[in-house]
Amino acid sequence: MNEERPVLHWLRRKWRALRSARRAAQEQNPGGLLRLAGEVRTLAEAARRVCPPEQRLQSRIRAVHEEMDRLVLLAQAPEFRCLDSGKRQQLRKGLVQSREQLLRVMGQVSSPTRLLQ
Repeated sequence: MNEERPVLHWLRRKWRALRSARRAAQEQNPGGLLRLAGEVRTLAEAARRVCPPEQRLQSRIRAVHEEMDRLVLLAQAPEFRCLDSGKRQQLRKGLVQSREQLLRVMGQVSSPTRLLQ
């Protein structure tokens, strides 16, 4: 019984490593990046509507929206699959940061009315 325990431990570690690698690959594939880019694009559209009409803020939101459009076009190209996985991971991190920034900006916007609904 004592001899089986290290084998089970080794098997569990290998299984977790495999799951982690598959999850990372799924997040970095063009489909996962397209979904994330679509989410960031939708958030940028919502932020454009919700945020005050301050010129600098609106131009930054518009730039994010345009970048997501370009990213969608790039991710749909066959050459995108040949991109290094490290670069795709950096791209994903950038998208996650953009999403967090947009959510933070939208959370800081004051409500249009004083009454709670």
